[in-house]
Amino acid sequence: MFLAFSSIAGLPGHPLLVHAAVVLVPLAAVAHAVTGWRPAWRRSYAIPVALIGVAGAVFAWAAKASGEAIEDRVKDAAKAVGQRARFGDHPEQGDAAFFWAMLLGAALIGFAVLAWLERKRELPRWAPLAAWAAVLAVAAIATAVMTVAGHSGAQLVWKDVGNFVHGG
Repeated sequence: MFLAFSSIAGLPGHPLLVHAAVVLVPLAAVAHAVTGWRPAWRRSYAIPVALIGVAGAVFAWAAKASGEAIEDRVKDAAKAVGQRARFGDHPEQGDAAFFWAMLLGAALIGFAVLAWLERKRELPRWAPLAAWAAVLAVAAIATAVMTVAGHSGAQLVWKDVGNFVHGG
């Protein structure tokens, strides 16, 4: 259990951290798609895009850690009243989102290194564009997996909200 992120300023940490990851990972993907295909843009923006991707990966890690802390607390509370907590597929989807966010961050760092090597004219002409396409594939998967995990988390929280209210 990783309690460092279980709350931030008295608020549950997981939803705060998740929102950062859910914004930064697709933002890095779109930024890479837009800037990585053109040599001048690639050389100018590869490092800032990589930093966005790394920030998304860090927040995905923190969201995973805080989610595991919440999962443990909810399981303990349910067990105390003789119930079983159900999370659906969200924990596994969150793990997958973390994995792909980390992979995207690493791929964007590699792409930034490649853009630096391109300045030194040490690469074949086709290499940067091929790398851009490969990282774009990772970015698309990372965005899709993050979207699925975010949607299942939102459903987990909001699906039954209001069902306890009776009468008017």
